[in-house]
Amino acid sequence: MAFALEELSGIYPEEEIRAITLWLFEEFLEVERVDYQLNIDKGMSESELLKFNFAIKDLKKGKPIQHILGYTWFLDLKLQVNEHTLIPRPETEELVQYIISQEESNSALKILDIGTGSACIPLALEKAMPQNEYYGIDFKSEIIELAYKNSQAQNSNINLIQLDILKEELSGDYDVIISNPPYVLESEKKEMHKNVVDFEPESALYVKDSDPLLFYEKIILQAKKHLNINGRLYLEINERYGNELSELLNKHGFESIKILNDFRGRIRFCTAFLRQKKSSV
Repeated sequence: MAFALEELSGIYPEEEIRAITLWLFEEFLEVERVDYQLNIDKGMSESELLKFNFAIKDLKKGKPIQHILGYTWFLDLKLQVNEHTLIPRPETEELVQYIISQEESNSALKILDIGTGSACIPLALEKAMPQNEYYGIDFKSEIIELAYKNSQAQNSNINLIQLDILKEELSGDYDVIISNPPYVLESEKKEMHKNVVDFEPESALYVKDSDPLLFYEKIILQAKKHLNINGRLYLEINERYGNELSELLNKHGFESIKILNDFRGRIRFCTAFLRQKKSSV
């Protein structure tokens, strides 16, 4: 632990270094984080030490621990991640938990996740609410391939489709549409950590400052046509644009629009209903 704290000091906060190091111990020494204190004097073999040192070197370059190990945890799911997909965030876990709280009493829903990435959202929802039918779309074959691997690993039945929401039309009708689309402004890039800027896909993160609601406009227009009566829309959003997004949803006939804060108290989510019949655009 002391070695990691010394090597990574100034790159990550101390609390994060400790969490990362415990994760490495769990991976390389098979020591559970909760058992670390009981195994504090456990030595490393030469091969384990080599892996640990390589990991520290990668971390010093800013490479995310999830990319070093090839997986992350999302709620209680172990999911593969790579350079093609966004590493799922705690805020998205919170969105999933909120959706479950709103939808768990319903059954036989058709639920679509737009920009599914690692498929963390539909997989977590399916585990909690297996009575529904799940779909995930994304624009690159490499992303769909990774989502499919995660689906197989979870023995899941979600339907995965390669489709670019900015250029192509959805097919089918849905009761719930969810999306965590790119919403970070290009001008906000300078505020982000090196491990995000250098290692996570720009296509999953950024939008031009001149068109901050680009993806939301496309999603809302397609949701008007493809949501069933009383269909629900759940979105993760940029905290700067809650009011603008509410106005956009209202303009297109959505009702019961709510802007919700995340666990840090920041505006992060938006929900809305389409109570009237589907309309063409």
